[in-house]
Amino acid sequence: AGHTRVDDKTLVGMGGMTSCVSAQDLAFCRELSSCVPRMGVACAVCQIPSRKDEDRYAANMMSLKKGEITTLSGTCDAQVGDTLCLGVYDGHGGRACADILQEKLHSEIVSRVMAGQQPAQGSKQEDTKTEGLGKYTIPSKFIKDSYKAVDEMSKESAQFCGSCAIDVFITLHADGSRLVKCSWVGDSRAACFRSTRYKVFKDISVDHSLSREDEKKRIVEFGETQGGAVVTRRRNRNGEPVGPWAVFTAPPDDKNNLSLMMTRSIGDGHHSKAVIAEPEVTEFLVKKDEHVRLVIASDGLWRVFENKSVRKMLKSVPNPIRAANRLAVESVYRTQRHTHFKLDDVTIIVVDIVASVNEAETE
Repeated sequence: AGHTRVDDKTLVGMGGMTSCVSAQDLAFCRELSSCVPRMGVACAVCQIPSRKDEDRYAANMMSLKKGEITTLSGTCDAQVGDTLCLGVYDGHGGRACADILQEKLHSEIVSRVMAGQQPAQGSKQEDTKTEGLGKYTIPSKFIKDSYKAVDEMSKESAQFCGSCAIDVFITLHADGSRLVKCSWVGDSRAACFRSTRYKVFKDISVDHSLSREDEKKRIVEFGETQGGAVVTRRRNRNGEPVGPWAVFTAPPDDKNNLSLMMTRSIGDGHHSKAVIAEPEVTEFLVKKDEHVRLVIASDGLWRVFENKSVRKMLKSVPNPIRAANRLAVESVYRTQRHTHFKLDDVTIIVVDIVASVNEAETE
């Protein structure tokens, strides 16, 4: 993991360039790889679908100057203020909701940001530029509003399914630094690895599950004040609790058996209204000459990997696509050989942010 600049050579050996777009695309392994030299970013996606094939991903370049979004492919150009948008959508109960997220979420964000930048009638548009950082950063409000909008779309056209969602937005600033924003609902997760051989690492998202006391408290209080939310476990014929803790609309019985293990999601119109679609958002700055590696993945990775074991694999694999491939294949192996879990879809995005090629300083 050297501190080298990203260029076309970074893509050598990075695998095929296919996209996850439909059931007809089903294969053992779906891959996408791309680099953005001026932004100092190389990224790779590896997806191993299970029989249900409910995971989706999105990789787009967003230009708020032009008000447009383009699908990431090969070597891409970027201008100051452009944002690389990467998303992993882990569907459940069907693939329709994850499809909607893949197709609509990033374009919804662009639309809302562009509409929000327009000055009110009779007023002057203010310059919202932050000194040295650029004025095209995506406000968290528009990300949250877009999640809610896609949630409404899903509940109208895909009532019986839902999806977790995690998105990472990397914006190039005028000084060559990159602002990284992460938004999520559910239990897909992103982690950041820094320093020599990635010795420093931490999560940049925290799962929305009942293991979080704040989320559990929110669900319980909703049930007590508004009804339609119960945190409990299923019971066997002897009345003994079995299985994991989950969110039900009422105490489970033969008629009421719908539950969710996550406390936030997109869609899921037939589940408890205590399960909301409002994302949490975190952000941090990557300096011009700094090197970090991000791993964004569905729970197919995180239920069999901890950050420490991910780091152990990453430090020996400098190439992003090979790193994504190895993590995906090892996740499937561990799930089959060392757990009682059913085989799940695995979607992994590995992102290298290294020294940026900042032409803005010489222009």
